[in-house]
Amino acid sequence: MQLILTCLKPYGSSIAAHSKFALGKRALWIGLGIGLALWPTPVWANGGSALLWTGLIHLVVGNLVIAYLEAGLLSWWFGTPRGRSLWVLLAANYASAWAGALLLANRLSQYPGLTIANVQVWLAIASLLAFLLTLVIEYPFFWLLLRQRKRPLQTALKATLLIHGLSYLLLFGWYSSNSQTSLIRQTQVVPAAQLQPSPAYTLHYLSPDGAQALRLNSGETEPVAIDRAAFDALSPEPQSRFGPVTKLTTHTDWDYYTHVFAAGGLLGINRATQARQHFALETPFAVWAISHATHLPDDWLIFQLDRDQICLLHPASQRIALIARGKSPVVTISDPAESVNRSQN
Repeated sequence: MQLILTCLKPYGSSIAAHSKFALGKRALWIGLGIGLALWPTPVWANGGSALLWTGLIHLVVGNLVIAYLEAGLLSWWFGTPRGRSLWVLLAANYASAWAGALLLANRLSQYPGLTIANVQVWLAIASLLAFLLTLVIEYPFFWLLLRQRKRPLQTALKATLLIHGLSYLLLFGWYSSNSQTSLIRQTQVVPAAQLQPSPAYTLHYLSPDGAQALRLNSGETEPVAIDRAAFDALSPEPQSRFGPVTKLTTHTDWDYYTHVFAAGGLLGINRATQARQHFALETPFAVWAISHATHLPDDWLIFQLDRDQICLLHPASQRIALIARGKSPVVTISDPAESVNRSQN
């Protein structure tokens, strides 16, 4: 009997360890469920955008899945206890994910110098910064799990780079599949001087801080200040930011619409052919809505991008230009034959 008990002793400890691990996972899921149930999150009738839900799933639930996969890899390749690895890497993933969201998405993405002209470079830099930030934040957690190994600093660095190289491929695919980048993929950003619609237009808008009214004629590069009352008189009723785009032409088969969510962007529908155009920019590091749009003759469009970028877009030639820094643009054109009454739209 003593011999049998001696032989069964290792299996008993293994079963006990497995039971503790299973109990820990169950407690983790229960805690997560309670947290989600008690989290005061508003319910939107229109459901939001795919990227919005992608980010929420990642920050709230996705980190649990990533931590589980990383703990399995770390246990498999480096022999760490799976249960302990899960708890430690769970804390590491939540710390790095929230730090990335707060520092990169909420802080650096609000840099005033970031515009449609350089956003593609910014997206590449932000992705690299997010990866490096993750390595810096999570490295101590990996060291904690590997500190008893020979050369723990180098081993932890190797494990961090190897495992995150794989997990970031999953994250990159996850976010890429739910982002909207047609505004920069389907257009070429050019200097404003290369885009000259005909007939000429006059752009009226407010400075980025809303303190000054400005006017800019097509073909010019420097705006002039105008009286705020004169600006307000151009649009006596509050201008709709989103919805059907105001038309200043009747010679077109295109109707355009803007959406409150950045993923909705600018949608064009051709009444004659039912062809569609869609331009939007919504990524983890640049969520820019399109608003205050105006449809000019020959299907040119002027709109506000994000908070203070006023852009000129020609969908037919797939070219776009940043023409001013400001907000609430109101456009008039010089040829009265092409102009239509705003009240008819």
